[in-house]
Parts: sequence; structure tokens; C-alpha cells
Amino acid sequence: MKYSFFCRGVIIFLAVSFFISPLTVPSTFGLSFDPEKIISDEDFFHSDDMSLDDIQHFLERKESTLAHYTVIDSYGRVRTAADIIWSAAHTNSINPKVLLVTLQKEQSLIENPNPSQYNYDWATGFARCDSCSPDSPTVSAYKGFAVQVEKAAWRSQYYVSNANQFTYRNGVQSSVDGISIIPKNNATAALYNYTPHFRGNFSFWKLWQRYFGKVFPDGMVVQESDSPDVWLIQDGKKRKFTSMSVLLSRYQTNDVALVNHGDLDTYLDGPPIRFSQYSLLQTPNGGIFLIVGDGKYAIPSKKIFRDIGFNPDEVIQVTAQDVTDIPTVGIVSSDGQSPIGELLQDKQTGGIFSVSLGKKHPILERAVLETNFPYMKPRLVSADELAGYTTSDPVLFADGSLVKTPLFPTVYIISHGQRRPIASEEAFDTLGFQWSHVVVSTGDTLSRHAEGEPIDIGRIINEDYPSPLKSATLK
Repeated sequence: MKYSFFCRGVIIFLAVSFFISPLTVPSTFGLSFDPEKIISDEDFFHSDDMSLDDIQHFLERKESTLAHYTVIDSYGRVRTAADIIWSAAHTNSINPKVLLVTLQKEQSLIENPNPSQYNYDWATGFARCDSCSPDSPTVSAYKGFAVQVEKAAWRSQYYVSNANQFTYRNGVQSSVDGISIIPKNNATAALYNYTPHFRGNFSFWKLWQRYFGKVFPDGMVVQESDSPDVWLIQDGKKRKFTSMSVLLSRYQTNDVALVNHGDLDTYLDGPPIRFSQYSLLQTPNGGIFLIVGDGKYAIPSKKIFRDIGFNPDEVIQVTAQDVTDIPTVGIVSSDGQSPIGELLQDKQTGGIFSVSLGKKHPILERAVLETNFPYMKPRLVSADELAGYTTSDPVLFADGSLVKTPLFPTVYIISHGQRRPIASEEAFDTLGFQWSHVVVSTGDTLSRHAEGEPIDIGRIINEDYPSPLKSATLK
């Protein structure tokens, strides 16, 4: 079942409805302009990346004048801007997104609410240069929205098909603004041949990220469709699960979102996740540690090890370096203070609690039980046994959970303990989420999560044009 996304819902019992503005993501998330690889070849040449309806929806969502713009094409037919963009992209095997970004980069036609006729006539900047007169017969032949879009798409493919005719080529050293570079792929070479300076291509890159860069929230587990590797997005980096058993000790298989090839290219690698939840690790000096989440608990003595009931056969021998990068979050001090939790259910009331480290955390609704503890069965206990634990905060939804309430359409993802609304159905689908993974909360638990920034498709780079002389990627 799909849910509509017409509002940014809040957990109050009022119908609040308004559109969400795009999420701002700082460039501290490990993303920076690489002048030698502006976008990937797959992104540049993926002509099926947007359907005609997708293009029209994009223009409408951006409130672009192109959403309602029609013009006579090169064959005398009246067509919409979206149709011209889609057709040019498919004819020339270029991603329609490249053309949309170019339209904004060259003449601001995506966002300018009052473009001039000149902006439409020279929509993609094709055949225009500082020394070229628009009235010259050789230039004016390319005047008009339709021919501009068609020629920009054609030329972008032509640069690659006839690379030896042009200055910028994949893997060949050349100069931009007096600085030596080596384009790392065909897409980057084509972009420099079309706009032979850094500033214009930095503008292209920023617009691409704002319109189409995917922002995966922390706590999301992702897998690219053509790869067996599964990653956890954490602190703006991707952390690889080293085995399926490690993954399954922490997440269910339906927690994994399938994304397109190349979607993770902009994320730096974080430390791999190498050990299963509740692994027992022993270093050469005899120290034993229990892995819980992203941290480790020290077990200070053999007596405590035995009292808690750990099995010596489960201990994994590791090097000191293996545990150095795992932060110590506590010490296992005695029985009853184990960080390994269990579920206890009151025999009389039926109330269920997650118990660990001498505290009991009430579980307020079944959705939390099914989402956070899918493999755990509560143990029935008396009220007297439960009274031996200190009551603490209720259990909240785990990071990565997709949650909504029955009264409102907004779907949230839990990230760093916050509920972050997903801005639109388009964003939900594009980011690889699955509708079947959305759980319905009564609101008792979801309302306890602070509301965070909305999740949208594009990322905004809060960065001015960097001097190419300062770029470490330049030779």
C-alpha cells in the first residue's frame, strides 16, 4: 500500500498541510568538488533516468516556467518543454538530468520566475561565446528553445564519439584556466569541452547535487543493485558489513534499501563493521570485550565472565588493533548489569520491558516490539522480579526505521533518534525505500522522537567556488 505525501505531518491531532523545502546538507559530509570527475559516466549517459512524466513533474515541483512552456520544434510541431527535453535526451543517449542542469546553469530557466525571450532563445548556451554575436548567421541558426536543447544533447554525445577532435579527453592531460588536469571519465571531458572553465563546471556540479544528489540519512542500510556489498550510512560515511552474519546480527534483511549503481560514490568509506552484535573478543594480553552496537564493554574478570554465563567457546581471538578503533562505552561490573538486554513481560498486566544494565525500559506499542526486537521472545516474570529493576525511559524506534501514524500520510525515517519526514513520494522511491517496510505507530512512541530536518532528494552544497590552485586533485 502506498501513502500520499502532500504535507509535512506532525504528531499532533490537527491536519497541517504544506510543502517541504529541500534539505540543506553541508559539504562536511565528505562531499567535495573533484574537477577531474564532475559526475559519473553512468549518470551522464543514463537516458532512461527520467521518464517524460518525471521531467514534467520535476519542472512543476520547481515551479519552473518551462512546466507550461510550449514551442514549435525543428519540424514545425508544437511540443512541451518536457517533451523536447525527453526526446533530445533519448535520441542522443544523454541523461535528461544533464539537460535540466544545463538549462539552469546557462539561463536559469528552472528557477527564474520571469525569464526573458533571450533566455529561452539561448536556453543551453549552445553556439554562444563571449566573442560570438547572436545576430551572426552562423550563430542565429541555433536560436530557439527546441534547437538549443536538441543541439546541446547532440553535442554532448558527439564529444565522446569523436573525442580525438577535442581538447578534453578521458585520461588525457590538458589545461583548464591555466591548470593541468586529467579528466577521469568521458562525462567530465564532455563537460569541459562544452564549458571550458572551472567556475562553470563547479556551478554544474553544485546544481547537480542540489537537484539530483542523493542524501541517505544516517541509520539507513543500503545495497547497490549490482553489488553484494551492504553498507550502513553513519556520520555521513558508508560503513561496510564484512559478512552476512554481521549484518543479520544487527538488522533484518528487509531493512536493506536497494539503490542504483554509483549512488554511494560520493560517500567516503568509514570503518567496516566486522563483528556481530554481542561478539566476545579477546586480545593477546587476555582482555575480553563484549561488542554492543558500535561500542565495546570491558569484562574485567573471569569471575564476572562466568557469572553472566558467557561461553568460552564463543570467544574470538583478535589483535589489539582490531579493538582499538572500537570505543569503550562501559564495563560489565556484575550479574544483573549485563549490557545484553532481554525482554521481560509482566505476568499480570502483560506489559513488556527491555531490560539491560539493571534498568527496565517500557515498550509502549507493538510496532516498537516488532521493529526493534524481531527475533526476541519476552520471558514471563512476576511483578516482584520486575520491581528489582529501575524504571527508565521508554524504548524508542531504532535508527533506520520507517514509521507513520494512521491519521497522517507523512512517513518518517528515524535518524540519530530524530524523526525526519520524507518530503515526497518521489523522494521515498528515489532513495530506495520500500513501502512494505513502513510500520504504523499509534503515535505514543513516534511523538517522543524530536522532529528533525526533512529528507529530500537533492543536497545543497554550502560552498563557494574553490580556487583550482588549492585543489589537491589537480596535477
